[in-house]
Amino acid sequence: MDTVYFNKNFSVTSAQIEAVRQEGRLRTLASHSDPQNPMLHVADRGVQEPRGLLGAAYVDWLLETVWRERPQVFIVGKEAAAVADRAAEFLAAGVQVLTVADAATLRLLDRKDEFLSGWDADLLPIPAWTTFRDVAGFEAGVAALRAHPAFVPGVTRLCVKPARGIYAAGFRVLTEGRDLGSFLKGELYQMSYDEARRLFAQGEEDGSALPTMLLMHTLEGAERSVDCVAWQGELAAAVVRRKLPDGGPQLIEDRPDLLEAARGVARRYGLSGIFNFQTKDAVLPDGSRVANMLEINARASGGLRYSMAAGVNFASLAARLALGEVRAQDVPAGRTGLRVAEMKTAVVLEGGMPGPDGAAAVRS
Repeated sequence: MDTVYFNKNFSVTSAQIEAVRQEGRLRTLASHSDPQNPMLHVADRGVQEPRGLLGAAYVDWLLETVWRERPQVFIVGKEAAAVADRAAEFLAAGVQVLTVADAATLRLLDRKDEFLSGWDADLLPIPAWTTFRDVAGFEAGVAALRAHPAFVPGVTRLCVKPARGIYAAGFRVLTEGRDLGSFLKGELYQMSYDEARRLFAQGEEDGSALPTMLLMHTLEGAERSVDCVAWQGELAAAVVRRKLPDGGPQLIEDRPDLLEAARGVARRYGLSGIFNFQTKDAVLPDGSRVANMLEINARASGGLRYSMAAGVNFASLAARLALGEVRAQDVPAGRTGLRVAEMKTAVVLEGGMPGPDGAAAVRS
């Protein structure tokens, strides 16, 4: 039985490993620096990674691991770009490496300003945006976006976020002021213009460099996440899920337009493996709504479990595509019209109680 290897990655990886194991087509191998991480305990075999390894030293350790463990497919998490730079060395070890894209493309997608600059708006439109690195740039950007034809005074809001980052780290919608109602409702992702100016000025005063920041028109319509798997630029499967405002269940939708966009993304960037992109609807003056591209993530999304409920085993499919066991055009579509909730469960970890240093036995 062929083996698929998962190295250290985000928490959703344990669900991917479990789904592969339950399907029974592939053996699973996982590595992580935390001996109690669920990845190590749901895989058929778990290997503990050394703590603190980065860059070339970490890739060296991964190469030693694949030579020793002999997996056939490697779905890469940590240090994907560094692994992509040395993909030929893994191929020499007999391993198909899935970093989603080549190193240059991974770095492009990680830098949202560069990604947006090169985006093909024929696939999906994008909101008006600019960048800044200091208070003066922030003020100039605000003026430019308020003068943009799509800006509607009293309606369009602006937002900021770092050009590099994951999830909602650093994201804020800008407001004219803070009110008690917003505070009591726990609206954490809002910041007044005055607060933003003080915060960005503080960096200049204390000598800390402000990273490249995005300033954008805020889109007020529905937010969607599209989870995809592709092989050599050809889309095999995609699941579109709409996030509800209250943060509860998500809706698995039938959206041919977004599936076509997914095909275009896979083809444009030559993607192989699991990736995700985020859209949000722009609400036009006539009330119509148009999905806009926000970002592409060259990794599995944190909400992949929702999309797996549509019947797509993303990790297994990615591995089988790499092994040549299935062709992208032959993969059946996932289910749609579903309302899906995520439920947390507790599991007993093998290896007993950890010792004083927190270490525990690793599954083998």
